Amino acid sequence: MSIADNLDTAKIEKDLSSQMKSFMEGLDKPRILLAGPTGCGKSTLCNLVFGKELCGVGCGSPVTRGINEISDPNTPVIIYDSEGYETGANLGEGAGTGSQNYYEMITSFIDGQIEKQQPVDVIWYCISAPSERITDADLKVIRAFQQRKIPVALILTQIDVATEESCESLKQVIIHELGTIFEENIFESTIDYKVIPVKAGIKELYEWTNRRLPESRKESFIISCNHSYDEKFEQCLKWIKGAAAAAATASVSPVPFSDSAIITPIQIGLIGKILTTWNLNQIDKLASCVALDTILPSIGRTVAGNLVKMVPGLGSFVGALINAGVSSSITFGIGYALNEACRQIHRHVLDGTNINLSEIFNDEFTEAVLKYAESYRKDTSDKK
Repeated sequence: MSIADNLDTAKIEKDLSSQMKSFMEGLDKPRILLAGPTGCGKSTLCNLVFGKELCGVGCGSPVTRGINEISDPNTPVIIYDSEGYETGANLGEGAGTGSQNYYEMITSFIDGQIEKQQPVDVIWYCISAPSERITDADLKVIRAFQQRKIPVALILTQIDVATEESCESLKQVIIHELGTIFEENIFESTIDYKVIPVKAGIKELYEWTNRRLPESRKESFIISCNHSYDEKFEQCLKWIKGAAAAAATASVSPVPFSDSAIITPIQIGLIGKILTTWNLNQIDKLASCVALDTILPSIGRTVAGNLVKMVPGLGSFVGALINAGVSSSITFGIGYALNEACRQIHRHVLDGTNINLSEIFNDEFTEAVLKYAESYRKDTSDKK
């Protein structure tokens, strides 16, 4: 019986699920405030950025008057959704209740979060492009954000039904009123972002936001946003290198034959981070497949098969020794090949195309693990 035949997939899956849950719970979540008039498309913008129905009517739980906190266990970000105000309302402080007191409501919330040491990191302020105007009420609120030194992105929404000329004219008014800093802080949002090209759209808003977040919250934002292909790949690569380095410090140990330990805790942790970063911890809800039932056995067989190739004589006796260098190389190979595979799967999911995981986790995947493992071993040997 081969090493792979003894793989305890059920235990690995349980350990992996536990690792992913622990990883998500430990992330430092960024805090983003959605602001702007009623009906300006705040919820639509939020859903476009995160690639899921995160915001909507009745979503979230009230944290204060007029502000709902929206969170999702599989999206490590906290959204504060403000109720907005009716255009034309008096926004003077103490000017009434409900929408007429929007300025007081939202500034009180911002100041309260600062006092609680849970400050808002970034504000997305939405203006309906078809309205062709930014009101005095909008300007007053945005200036209050600026005075508190909170980064503000101003998003022209619903540009599907606005002319290019009116959008450009509105941008110039905004820059004139709020300063040249908004030359880089204005973005455009459209539901048909794949069809209607914009100079600074959802992708650029994501990049702008990520640059302004505290370092400790950037990885959470990268995980949350479905369209951050390059950033997800690079974030995973950091973890892959870290896991490979950790495996390199492990002592020489016997290769297990009878249980799931063939995939080490370091590798399980790495696999969990990669799947979570690519939003594939919930792929069974995104596509008609059971991801872990396909991925884990393939990885297990790959580890076993490549150990046999990399350690001469391994297949002939129980308790053979695997040194730290081989463990490190295999860890890197698994991580890099899985990172590549997840990027491919992720694109299929977002494009709405069919996924056949058996065509991804096949012999080519096994060969890729060995190729990356051998390359890593050679690179590390050359540096010594």
